[in-house]
Amino acid sequence: MRKDEKVKFVEEWSEEIAKIPNAVLLDYRGISVAQVTNLRRRVRDAGSTYRVIKNNLARRALPGTPLEGLVEHFVGPCALAYNDHDPVGLAKVIVDFAKDNEVLEIKAGVIDGQVIDPREVEQLSKTPSREELLTKLAFVMSAPIQGLASALKNIIRNLASVLGQVAANKEG
Repeated sequence: MRKDEKVKFVEEWSEEIAKIPNAVLLDYRGISVAQVTNLRRRVRDAGSTYRVIKNNLARRALPGTPLEGLVEHFVGPCALAYNDHDPVGLAKVIVDFAKDNEVLEIKAGVIDGQVIDPREVEQLSKTPSREELLTKLAFVMSAPIQGLASALKNIIRNLASVLGQVAANKEG
């Protein structure tokens, strides 16, 4: 890459990641092309981006962005997986892939601009996703309403039964 191309790349990528609060930095040494292709597909399916970037370009682009804390971790071959919406989903994809492909090493992560270590990335992957939490919340919120509906149904049924007995007694 020529110097002017590098400057342009750093500017464009810096603008792109300025809005990105979540990322996982990886050491991809020893991964085959087929494995990288599989990882890229999984990351893309999770609504995230996977990019291999030269360390010196990353060190120029990251300052002033939410991912700035990763600068010191850009040592050796590095790839960055990132998104702007779901740190849990991203962590799940990376950790699941790393379990199947032990040569992939998680160097660090960032959640909402805060740097986390590889162990915390793994812990994050065990957190229920946003969708799972919303489903649980909906269930918890609907339980009292279902209980009220059932109680009202029982009251109406009991009232109908009592009225039926009163009507039978008056006829008889």
